[in-house]
This record gives sequence, C-alpha cells and structure tokens, in this order.
Amino acid sequence: CGGPTFRPEGLDEGFAVIAVAGRDDSSGKVKILAQEVVHSTHSDREGNMRLFADAAANITADAIGIPPLTTTTATTTTEDKEEEFPAFWLDRATSLRVDPEAMKRMEEHPDAKHVVMRGREALFASTTELDLASEVNSRYKKTFLGLATADNTPIFCIDADESFKTTTTSYFADTRSNAPLLLTHHNELALYATAMTTWQRNTKFCTKCGSPQTLIDGGTCLQCNSCQTKSWPRQDPSIIVLITNPSGSKALLAHSSRHPTKMHTTLAGFVEAGETYEKAVIRESFEETGVTVDPSSITYLGSQPWPFPQSTMIAFRATADDQTPLHVDTNEILDAKWFHVKDVAAAAKVPGALMLNEVAERALLEDPHLELLIPPKGVIARTLIDHWLADSII
Repeated sequence: CGGPTFRPEGLDEGFAVIAVAGRDDSSGKVKILAQEVVHSTHSDREGNMRLFADAAANITADAIGIPPLTTTTATTTTEDKEEEFPAFWLDRATSLRVDPEAMKRMEEHPDAKHVVMRGREALFASTTELDLASEVNSRYKKTFLGLATADNTPIFCIDADESFKTTTTSYFADTRSNAPLLLTHHNELALYATAMTTWQRNTKFCTKCGSPQTLIDGGTCLQCNSCQTKSWPRQDPSIIVLITNPSGSKALLAHSSRHPTKMHTTLAGFVEAGETYEKAVIRESFEETGVTVDPSSITYLGSQPWPFPQSTMIAFRATADDQTPLHVDTNEILDAKWFHVKDVAAAAKVPGALMLNEVAERALLEDPHLELLIPPKGVIARTLIDHWLADSII
C-alpha cells in the first residue's frame, strides 16, 4: 500500500494511488490484486491521512473478499468549516441599533448567541471555536454585534466577571494569543467583542464635560448624562510592513521584549497626525531598523482590527537594501535581522499559539534547529509572511 508525500503549501487538492499486492500460492509470483486513485478536495494533513487510510482498508477488504471496513469519506476539516461562511456573514444591522423595541426583541430571541468576554479573555469551546452561549444571566449588559446573515440569528457580547460559570467543555483564554487560531468568523467575533468591551470599560466619562455616560443603541454608543454628547468606539491606525530585499530571498523581521524567545515578526507602528500610511511605512522602518524603504515598492495588502487596546493594522509590503547596516532602536525592539526564505518557510510549519511563551518553548525543544519562530496564522503579520513565501521559489 503506497501513500502520498505531503507538501501542502499552495496546494488546494490532491490524490493518492493506493495498491494492494499479494503472492500467488501456486507460482510464488507477486501481483497487483487491486488499486484505486483516491482524490482529496483539501490539503489538511490529518484529514487526508484518515481519508487515505480508510481507502486502503476498503481496497484490502475487497481484495481478500470481506465486507468494507470503513467508509472512504473525507472528514470535516477547518478548511471545510471556513467554506460554509461567506465573507459577508455578519450584518451589523446599524439601523436596528437605534430601535429600542427591535433591540428588546432580539435580546429576548430564543436563539440569540453571546460572545462571553471576561477582561481580555473570551469563552472558548475549543482551540478553533468560541463557546457562543445561548443563555446568559440578565444582570449582564448585552452589546449588539449583529445578525447572522444565514438565518438572522442575533449575536451579542457580554462583559462577564469572575462569577461566570464555565461548563466542563468551555474555558476562558486570552484573545490576543488565542483568537488567531479560531475559525475566521469566530476570530472576527472575538476581536469585535474585545474591541467593544474594552472601549466600554475604558470610556467611563464624557471627553467634553467629564460627566458620566450611559450606553445606548444596543451598547454601541455612549451618551453623556449631562451635555448629551455622543461618542463611539475608535480605532487608531497603525501600519505593519514586511520588508524584503529586492530579490525576495530575505525578509527583515524583528524581535520584541513582549515576544517569546526567537519569535520574530514584521515591523509596525502608529500613523502620526497628518501622515499618510506610506510615509508611516518609510518613517517607522527607518526609526526602528535604520533601513530606507524604496517608496515605489510600497504596496497595500490588507487590514485587520487589533483591539489591544484599539488599533487597526494596515498591512503593506516593501523592499529595502539588505546590505545596509542595521541600526536597531532598542527602545522599540530588541533585535532585527534579515532571514532567508528557507528559514522562514521552516518556521511557517510550526503550529500552535506561538505568542504564548510555553507554546513557543515547546516548539523550540521539539526542533532546536529552528532559526526563528513567526506569528501563527490568523494575524495580519503572518498573512504578510505567507504571501511572501507563496511568491518565493524555495
């Protein structure tokens, strides 16, 4: 029985040829008894191993004349679950926020779901899914997040306290370190709920007159009790950039004091008042490492909310001369280095919540030859790195 060799980077589907051979009792010759081509629609290693093992068992059973042992079907993978959700799966339904009657109906909806926050922690059901509670104590103030477009299920978040009781299968975990491992739509909910509850905790008084404020419009707006001024959550723009050398063989990555050992990531910094994003890329790169980015190379990739406490990461790629001596601003980062694409590709194969010290330490113990660690999938820094790796010939 033969099996596939996996190299899943850049592959969306594949196949394996499985054969069963046997020795003829009379002639002593070995011949093929059965063979089959098994196709897979995904590159999930664990799912494919089960798929091909099931197929091998069935082919063997058929060859020796016994009923099939298993059913050859692909198991549900993370990729499969992702495909079930369109890009516009959550309608924030802004027009309903200002309708108190509509808010009351949705809060009392029997199928309403709730993202449960506790400080910077969210309630998880597993490493890839939140525990979206169906019922919560009425003493918790609900914040309206939107409607699931598939069935108009209302989704709220609450800011719980230490008295909130978890189930035997749920647990609280830090969103900054663990949300990147969630399915995309659950990651979106976790960051959205983190942003809303953080804003509510940190914005107690009116910025105009200093009086206390009251939450209105489903928890999405604060109104001053005195001057009636309204305020909404804010996001501070920050650039994040992957700098490569002109040939694309190396990337400049930095290590920060808040990161685990050997964790290196892309450069980032706040956009200052009156500054374009592109100028911020040039300034931050030079201030932190001393490199001068080629302005014509700056290209926009995407963005991601980063509510720690209230940023939006605007992602770019750019190039710079890797022969320029680095001058690291140690007030901002501890170190910066040009890494070869092969070393970064090796780091990209390491799974887990690598922003947690214990996870990073375990990864380095398992493979002490790793030159570096990089952020997990689900954060924009990793998206930048993965785009570069996909463009590179390794």
